[in-house]
Amino acid sequence: MLSCAGRARARTMMERGTTDTSGTQRTRGSGRFGRRGLAVAVVAAIILVLAGTVAYAAVKPSNDDALRQLARSGRVRIKNSLGGDALVGMQGMLPGDSTTGTVRIGNASKVRARFYLGLSRLVETPGSGGGRLSYRLVLTVKRLSTTHRPILVYTGPLRQMPMLKLGKFRPKESRIYRFSVFFPEGGPALDDPYQQASTSLEFDWYARRAR
Repeated sequence: MLSCAGRARARTMMERGTTDTSGTQRTRGSGRFGRRGLAVAVVAAIILVLAGTVAYAAVKPSNDDALRQLARSGRVRIKNSLGGDALVGMQGMLPGDSTTGTVRIGNASKVRARFYLGLSRLVETPGSGGGRLSYRLVLTVKRLSTTHRPILVYTGPLRQMPMLKLGKFRPKESRIYRFSVFFPEGGPALDDPYQQASTSLEFDWYARRAR
C-alpha cells in the first residue's frame, strides 16, 4: 500500500536577505528591475508548500499511471523535518531573484523503502500580461551530503517536474534535499507579462516497501 505524507498548507512571507528556521534563503539578483528604478518591477508571489510530516498508510487516487503503480503492499512511515511548513517561498520576487530551502526526509520504518517525490495542487494566478510563473520559474532539487558533492535530482521548469525516483532508504535512514527556485531575467518583453503573477503547489513524498 502506498504511503504518502499527510498534507498541510502554510504560507511564508519572505524578507530580503533573511533566513528562517526552515533554512529558507532568499537572494536578490542584480538585474535591472527594481534595482535602478527602471521599467516596472515584476511582482510575483511564490509559495511552495511541502506536504505534512508523518506518513500514513493510504492509496492516493490518481489518474497518473506512475502513482497507481506505487500502490503496492507494505506500510512505510515517512519523517519530514519541516512538519508541513512551507519549504520555500518569496513575496515580491523580481527577475534575477532566487529562493532556497532545505528539508530532511527519512524512513521512519523498520524496513527498506523506495522513496519518490512528486508535486500536486498547483494553483496559479496569471500575470497582468498573461504570464504563468510555473512555466517560467526554474526548479533545482539536489541531495546534500557531508562527505560528497551535492547530487542533482532535477533541474528544469517548475511545472514540468515529473515523479522523481529517490532510491532506496535503509531503515531509519534520512537524507537532506535542497530546493532552489530561480526567476530568470529576460528583459522587459519577456518579464513584464508576469507582473502580479503568483503560484503555489505542494511537494509530495511517497514511499513503498522495497523488495
